[in-house]
Amino acid sequence: MSLRCDSVAELVATGEPLGELAEHAASCPRCQRVVAMPARLATARREVDPGLGFSARMIVGAQHRITARKRRRLAASLAAVTCASAFGVFVVTRTPHHEQLFNSTPLQIGTAPHPADEPLEPLGDRDLETLVDFADTPRALNVHAPWRQIEAPLRPYMKLVKGETP
Repeated sequence: MSLRCDSVAELVATGEPLGELAEHAASCPRCQRVVAMPARLATARREVDPGLGFSARMIVGAQHRITARKRRRLAASLAAVTCASAFGVFVVTRTPHHEQLFNSTPLQIGTAPHPADEPLEPLGDRDLETLVDFADTPRALNVHAPWRQIEAPLRPYMKLVKGETP
């Protein structure tokens, strides 16, 4: 089958005129059969009977397909929402893996124990004890940072600021 024969079959199928391919269709026996096919089909006087209940079967089949698509779409959207919420929970609840920048215990070399380390006498009300514990400002002021760890990565930049060459 040649490219011209394919073009003739395509033009006949779409119902367009053959134009310049009419000469080829007149000389090629295969193209003659393709061109004659619509006329032969038109002469057949047989009506197609789809049978009883054809439209009802088509409607039920279409409704079934629509329902199945809707269920699949709902299941896919639920799966997507579940994955997104699980990822959100993971991001919100995960613990970062880095060192703590502030140490809550002060360096006490040769000093007396801090008054905040002494046990408090019970006040009787748990909420009041919690508030007093939170309001312990001397203990809160003793928080310090490990400056050697913080300043170490900044040393090259300090030389640049001071005008020294590295």
